[in-house]
Parts: sequence; C-alpha cells; structure tokens
Amino acid sequence: MMNDTQKENNHRIIKDVLKQYLQDKGFRNTPERYTILDEIYALEHHFNVDDLYLLMMQKKYHVSKATIYNTIEIFLDAGLVRKHQFGEKTLTSSSYEKSYFDKQHDHLVVYKTGSDKEIEEIIEFCDPRIQSIKDSIEDVFGVKIDSHSLYFYGYKKPV
Repeated sequence: MMNDTQKENNHRIIKDVLKQYLQDKGFRNTPERYTILDEIYALEHHFNVDDLYLLMMQKKYHVSKATIYNTIEIFLDAGLVRKHQFGEKTLTSSSYEKSYFDKQHDHLVVYKTGSDKEIEEIIEFCDPRIQSIKDSIEDVFGVKIDSHSLYFYGYKKPV
C-alpha cells in the first residue's frame, strides 16, 4: 500500500509525463486533460469511456464524451493507459486501465456460467513463469520484448 507521499510523487510524475508529451507533440495543455488523467489514476479497476463519462458527470465535470475519447488516445500514445478488448461481446467497447506505474500483468476473463460469453469477472495476475518464457523468446529470436499481453478465457468449474 502506498503512503500519501508516494501517491503525491506518482501524481506529480504522471502529470509531468503528460505535460512533456503534450509539449513534444505540440498539443494544447488543457485542464480537462489533467482532470481526466486524475480520474483515471484514482480508479482501481478497468473502465470504459462510458463509465468514465458517467463518473465525471456525477462529479459535475463538464466534459464531452468526444473529449474523453480523444484524450484517451493521447494517453495511450503517451503510455499512461493501456487498452484491452476482453472477448467477443465487447468488441465494440474497449476497456482501459492506468498503466504508467503498473507492472506487466495478465488477465483471466471469467464468463458467467450458462451465458453466451457474458463477462462475470476479470482477474489480473502475474506469474513469474511468463517472465521466463519472455526471456527465452528474446534469446531464441534475438529480440528485446518491451511489452506483452496474455488473456485466458473460461468459465468457473462447477463446485
């Protein structure tokens, strides 16, 4: 668990990353972008644009859904968020998560029993064996892997 000083330092770092990115790309440095960044980094779960938009409306922020979509694209390019497509039912709706301080992790998508692939739960996990596989692939193919994504899909076993 992070203490308040660590949270403040991390908050300053992500804002500095965004500020530098906007400057490098020649984009405007708007307060809406920082507000959206703050809301995303306050979340402890995956989110979609609709969820984020509703959250911001509940908090009386006046930001359009288009602004959120455009800002998410900036955050993706800046390495501040990560995009996911969890399964066939969500192909029209991407999920996102904050990513700047997060270690690489993988996902287990659990469908509701008896459903046509309706998602019940998304479990994040980290298994050191995956790092070993990554290292082996780097050695065999003479490459440096800078990221990966791994998704498992399934149903809970009957008890």
